[in-house]
Amino acid sequence: MVNRVSPTVPANDYELAGAGNEYLAELRNEFGQSTLLKIFDVAAIEILADYMQIYRVSAGKRLLKEGERSDFALLILSGAVSVVKSHEDGSQHQIAMVMPGRLIGEMSLIDGEPRFASCVAATNTLIAVLSRRSLLDLLDEHPKLGSLLLMRLTALVSHRLRLTSAKLVEKMAAA
Repeated sequence: MVNRVSPTVPANDYELAGAGNEYLAELRNEFGQSTLLKIFDVAAIEILADYMQIYRVSAGKRLLKEGERSDFALLILSGAVSVVKSHEDGSQHQIAMVMPGRLIGEMSLIDGEPRFASCVAATNTLIAVLSRRSLLDLLDEHPKLGSLLLMRLTALVSHRLRLTSAKLVEKMAAA
């Protein structure tokens, strides 16, 4: 199995650290920490690693740009990432701080639509990248595992939508 690199990864801000299978210890650790991914056993993680590339991103560098079209998701292996949303007046507001074991960019991985928010490395960060092309290859070559991963990604998107909906209802009730 040859590792795949998505041509949509912004190579200017990402420094290729290596193939996913070169970082199995880090992947196993973060999959175990992630509510979304802890269901995968060691054998599954080893297969998934073949479909990922690992990158280093320096503190202050952008990982994802709000409004930009791309088709990959990032698993934070180390470091911290600030999620920032732009307001109509041009100001930016931090909406989350993402720590290791968390996945970002999953909506664009699934639908290819523009990014909802920007993500900036708050510290030096190590990330695993899964592109849509790699996900499609995984679904073709390992359909059971690919389907399970896709179901977990869908569950994550659904969970985040439920949280957002609850916040909206709370704000509407307070108004």
